[in-house]
Amino acid sequence: MSYERIYCVWVFFDEIRTGIANLNGEPHYFACEFDEAADTYTDHYRLYAVGPEFMQRAHRQWEIYIDWSRRFQFGETGADTHPRLSGADSEYLALDCWLNEALGQLQALPSPYTAVFRLRPGDEEPAHAWETKVEVHWSPVQPSGA
Repeated sequence: MSYERIYCVWVFFDEIRTGIANLNGEPHYFACEFDEAADTYTDHYRLYAVGPEFMQRAHRQWEIYIDWSRRFQFGETGADTHPRLSGADSEYLALDCWLNEALGQLQALPSPYTAVFRLRPGDEEPAHAWETKVEVHWSPVQPSGA
């Protein structure tokens, strides 16, 4: 089973729900599907190929978040300074706005995938910025009856 790089984790709710990771060596935004009727997340993820400008902006936003996360972890700043929630970091917010608009323009790959997440070998000890130490194995969901 081969695992691929995760560049960033944007939403973690019980497990990783959205972020950017490689699929076949190319960066893709991924989002876990939510079943409204069951009021729960499924085990299916939609993947969307992203280009270099998207990656550049996402990487910069991730750097800002990781810097805040380190300072928060070491007690140098409070939760109220989180760059997304506080509005204190105008660069972060501008990047967030651009990325959210770009997400609305992306086209999902035709088939969903399932994901197996793990800490990279050698990084088994969850520590600060664990999000930078995770990788993923994607498996395409086989159509019913296949």
